[in-house]
Amino acid sequence: MKKIAELRRLATLTVVMVVVVALLAGSAGATSPATAVTKTFSFIGKPGSKTATLLNIDSLLINARCDSSGRPVIFAFTSANTADILGRIFDGLGRVHILHNTSFSKKTKGMQLSPTSGDFDATGSLLFESSTGAVVTVNLAFDNSTTLGNQNLCTVFGSFIAT
Repeated sequence: MKKIAELRRLATLTVVMVVVVALLAGSAGATSPATAVTKTFSFIGKPGSKTATLLNIDSLLINARCDSSGRPVIFAFTSANTADILGRIFDGLGRVHILHNTSFSKKTKGMQLSPTSGDFDATGSLLFESSTGAVVTVNLAFDNSTTLGNQNLCTVFGSFIAT
C-alpha cells in the first residue's frame, strides 16, 4: 500500500512538472510587455513663437510652434532608419485629416501633423512604430488663437504612451 501511494505521488509530481515546463515553454516564445512610459505635454505660445519640443522618445520627436497668425504648426520627425506613422486629426469643422507614412525615416524631412487649412481647433491620435519595435501612441489636441479665455495664444496639449 505504501508503495502504491509513493507511485501516485511520483506520477502526480511528474504531471505537475510536465505542465509547468509546457507553460514556461509556451510563454518563452511570447513577447513580454515592456514597461510603458506615460506622460503628458502642453505647449502654449504667442503668435510667431519659437519651436518647442513636445516629446522626444523611442526615436520619435514632435515639436510645435505658433505661426504669425496664431495657428499651431506641429511636426513629427524620427531618427529611426525605418518606421511607420499613422493617425487622424479631426478639426473643429468635423473634417478628418489622415496622417500616413509607411516610409517614415530619418531621411524624411518631417511630417506636418497640424492641418494646413480649415479650422485649427482639433483633436486626434497618432501611432508610431520603428523597425526596432518601439511603439509610441500620441493623443493630442490643439487650438489657434484666440483660446484659453480669449487670449491671443495657440496651444497644443495631450499625452503619449511609449514602450
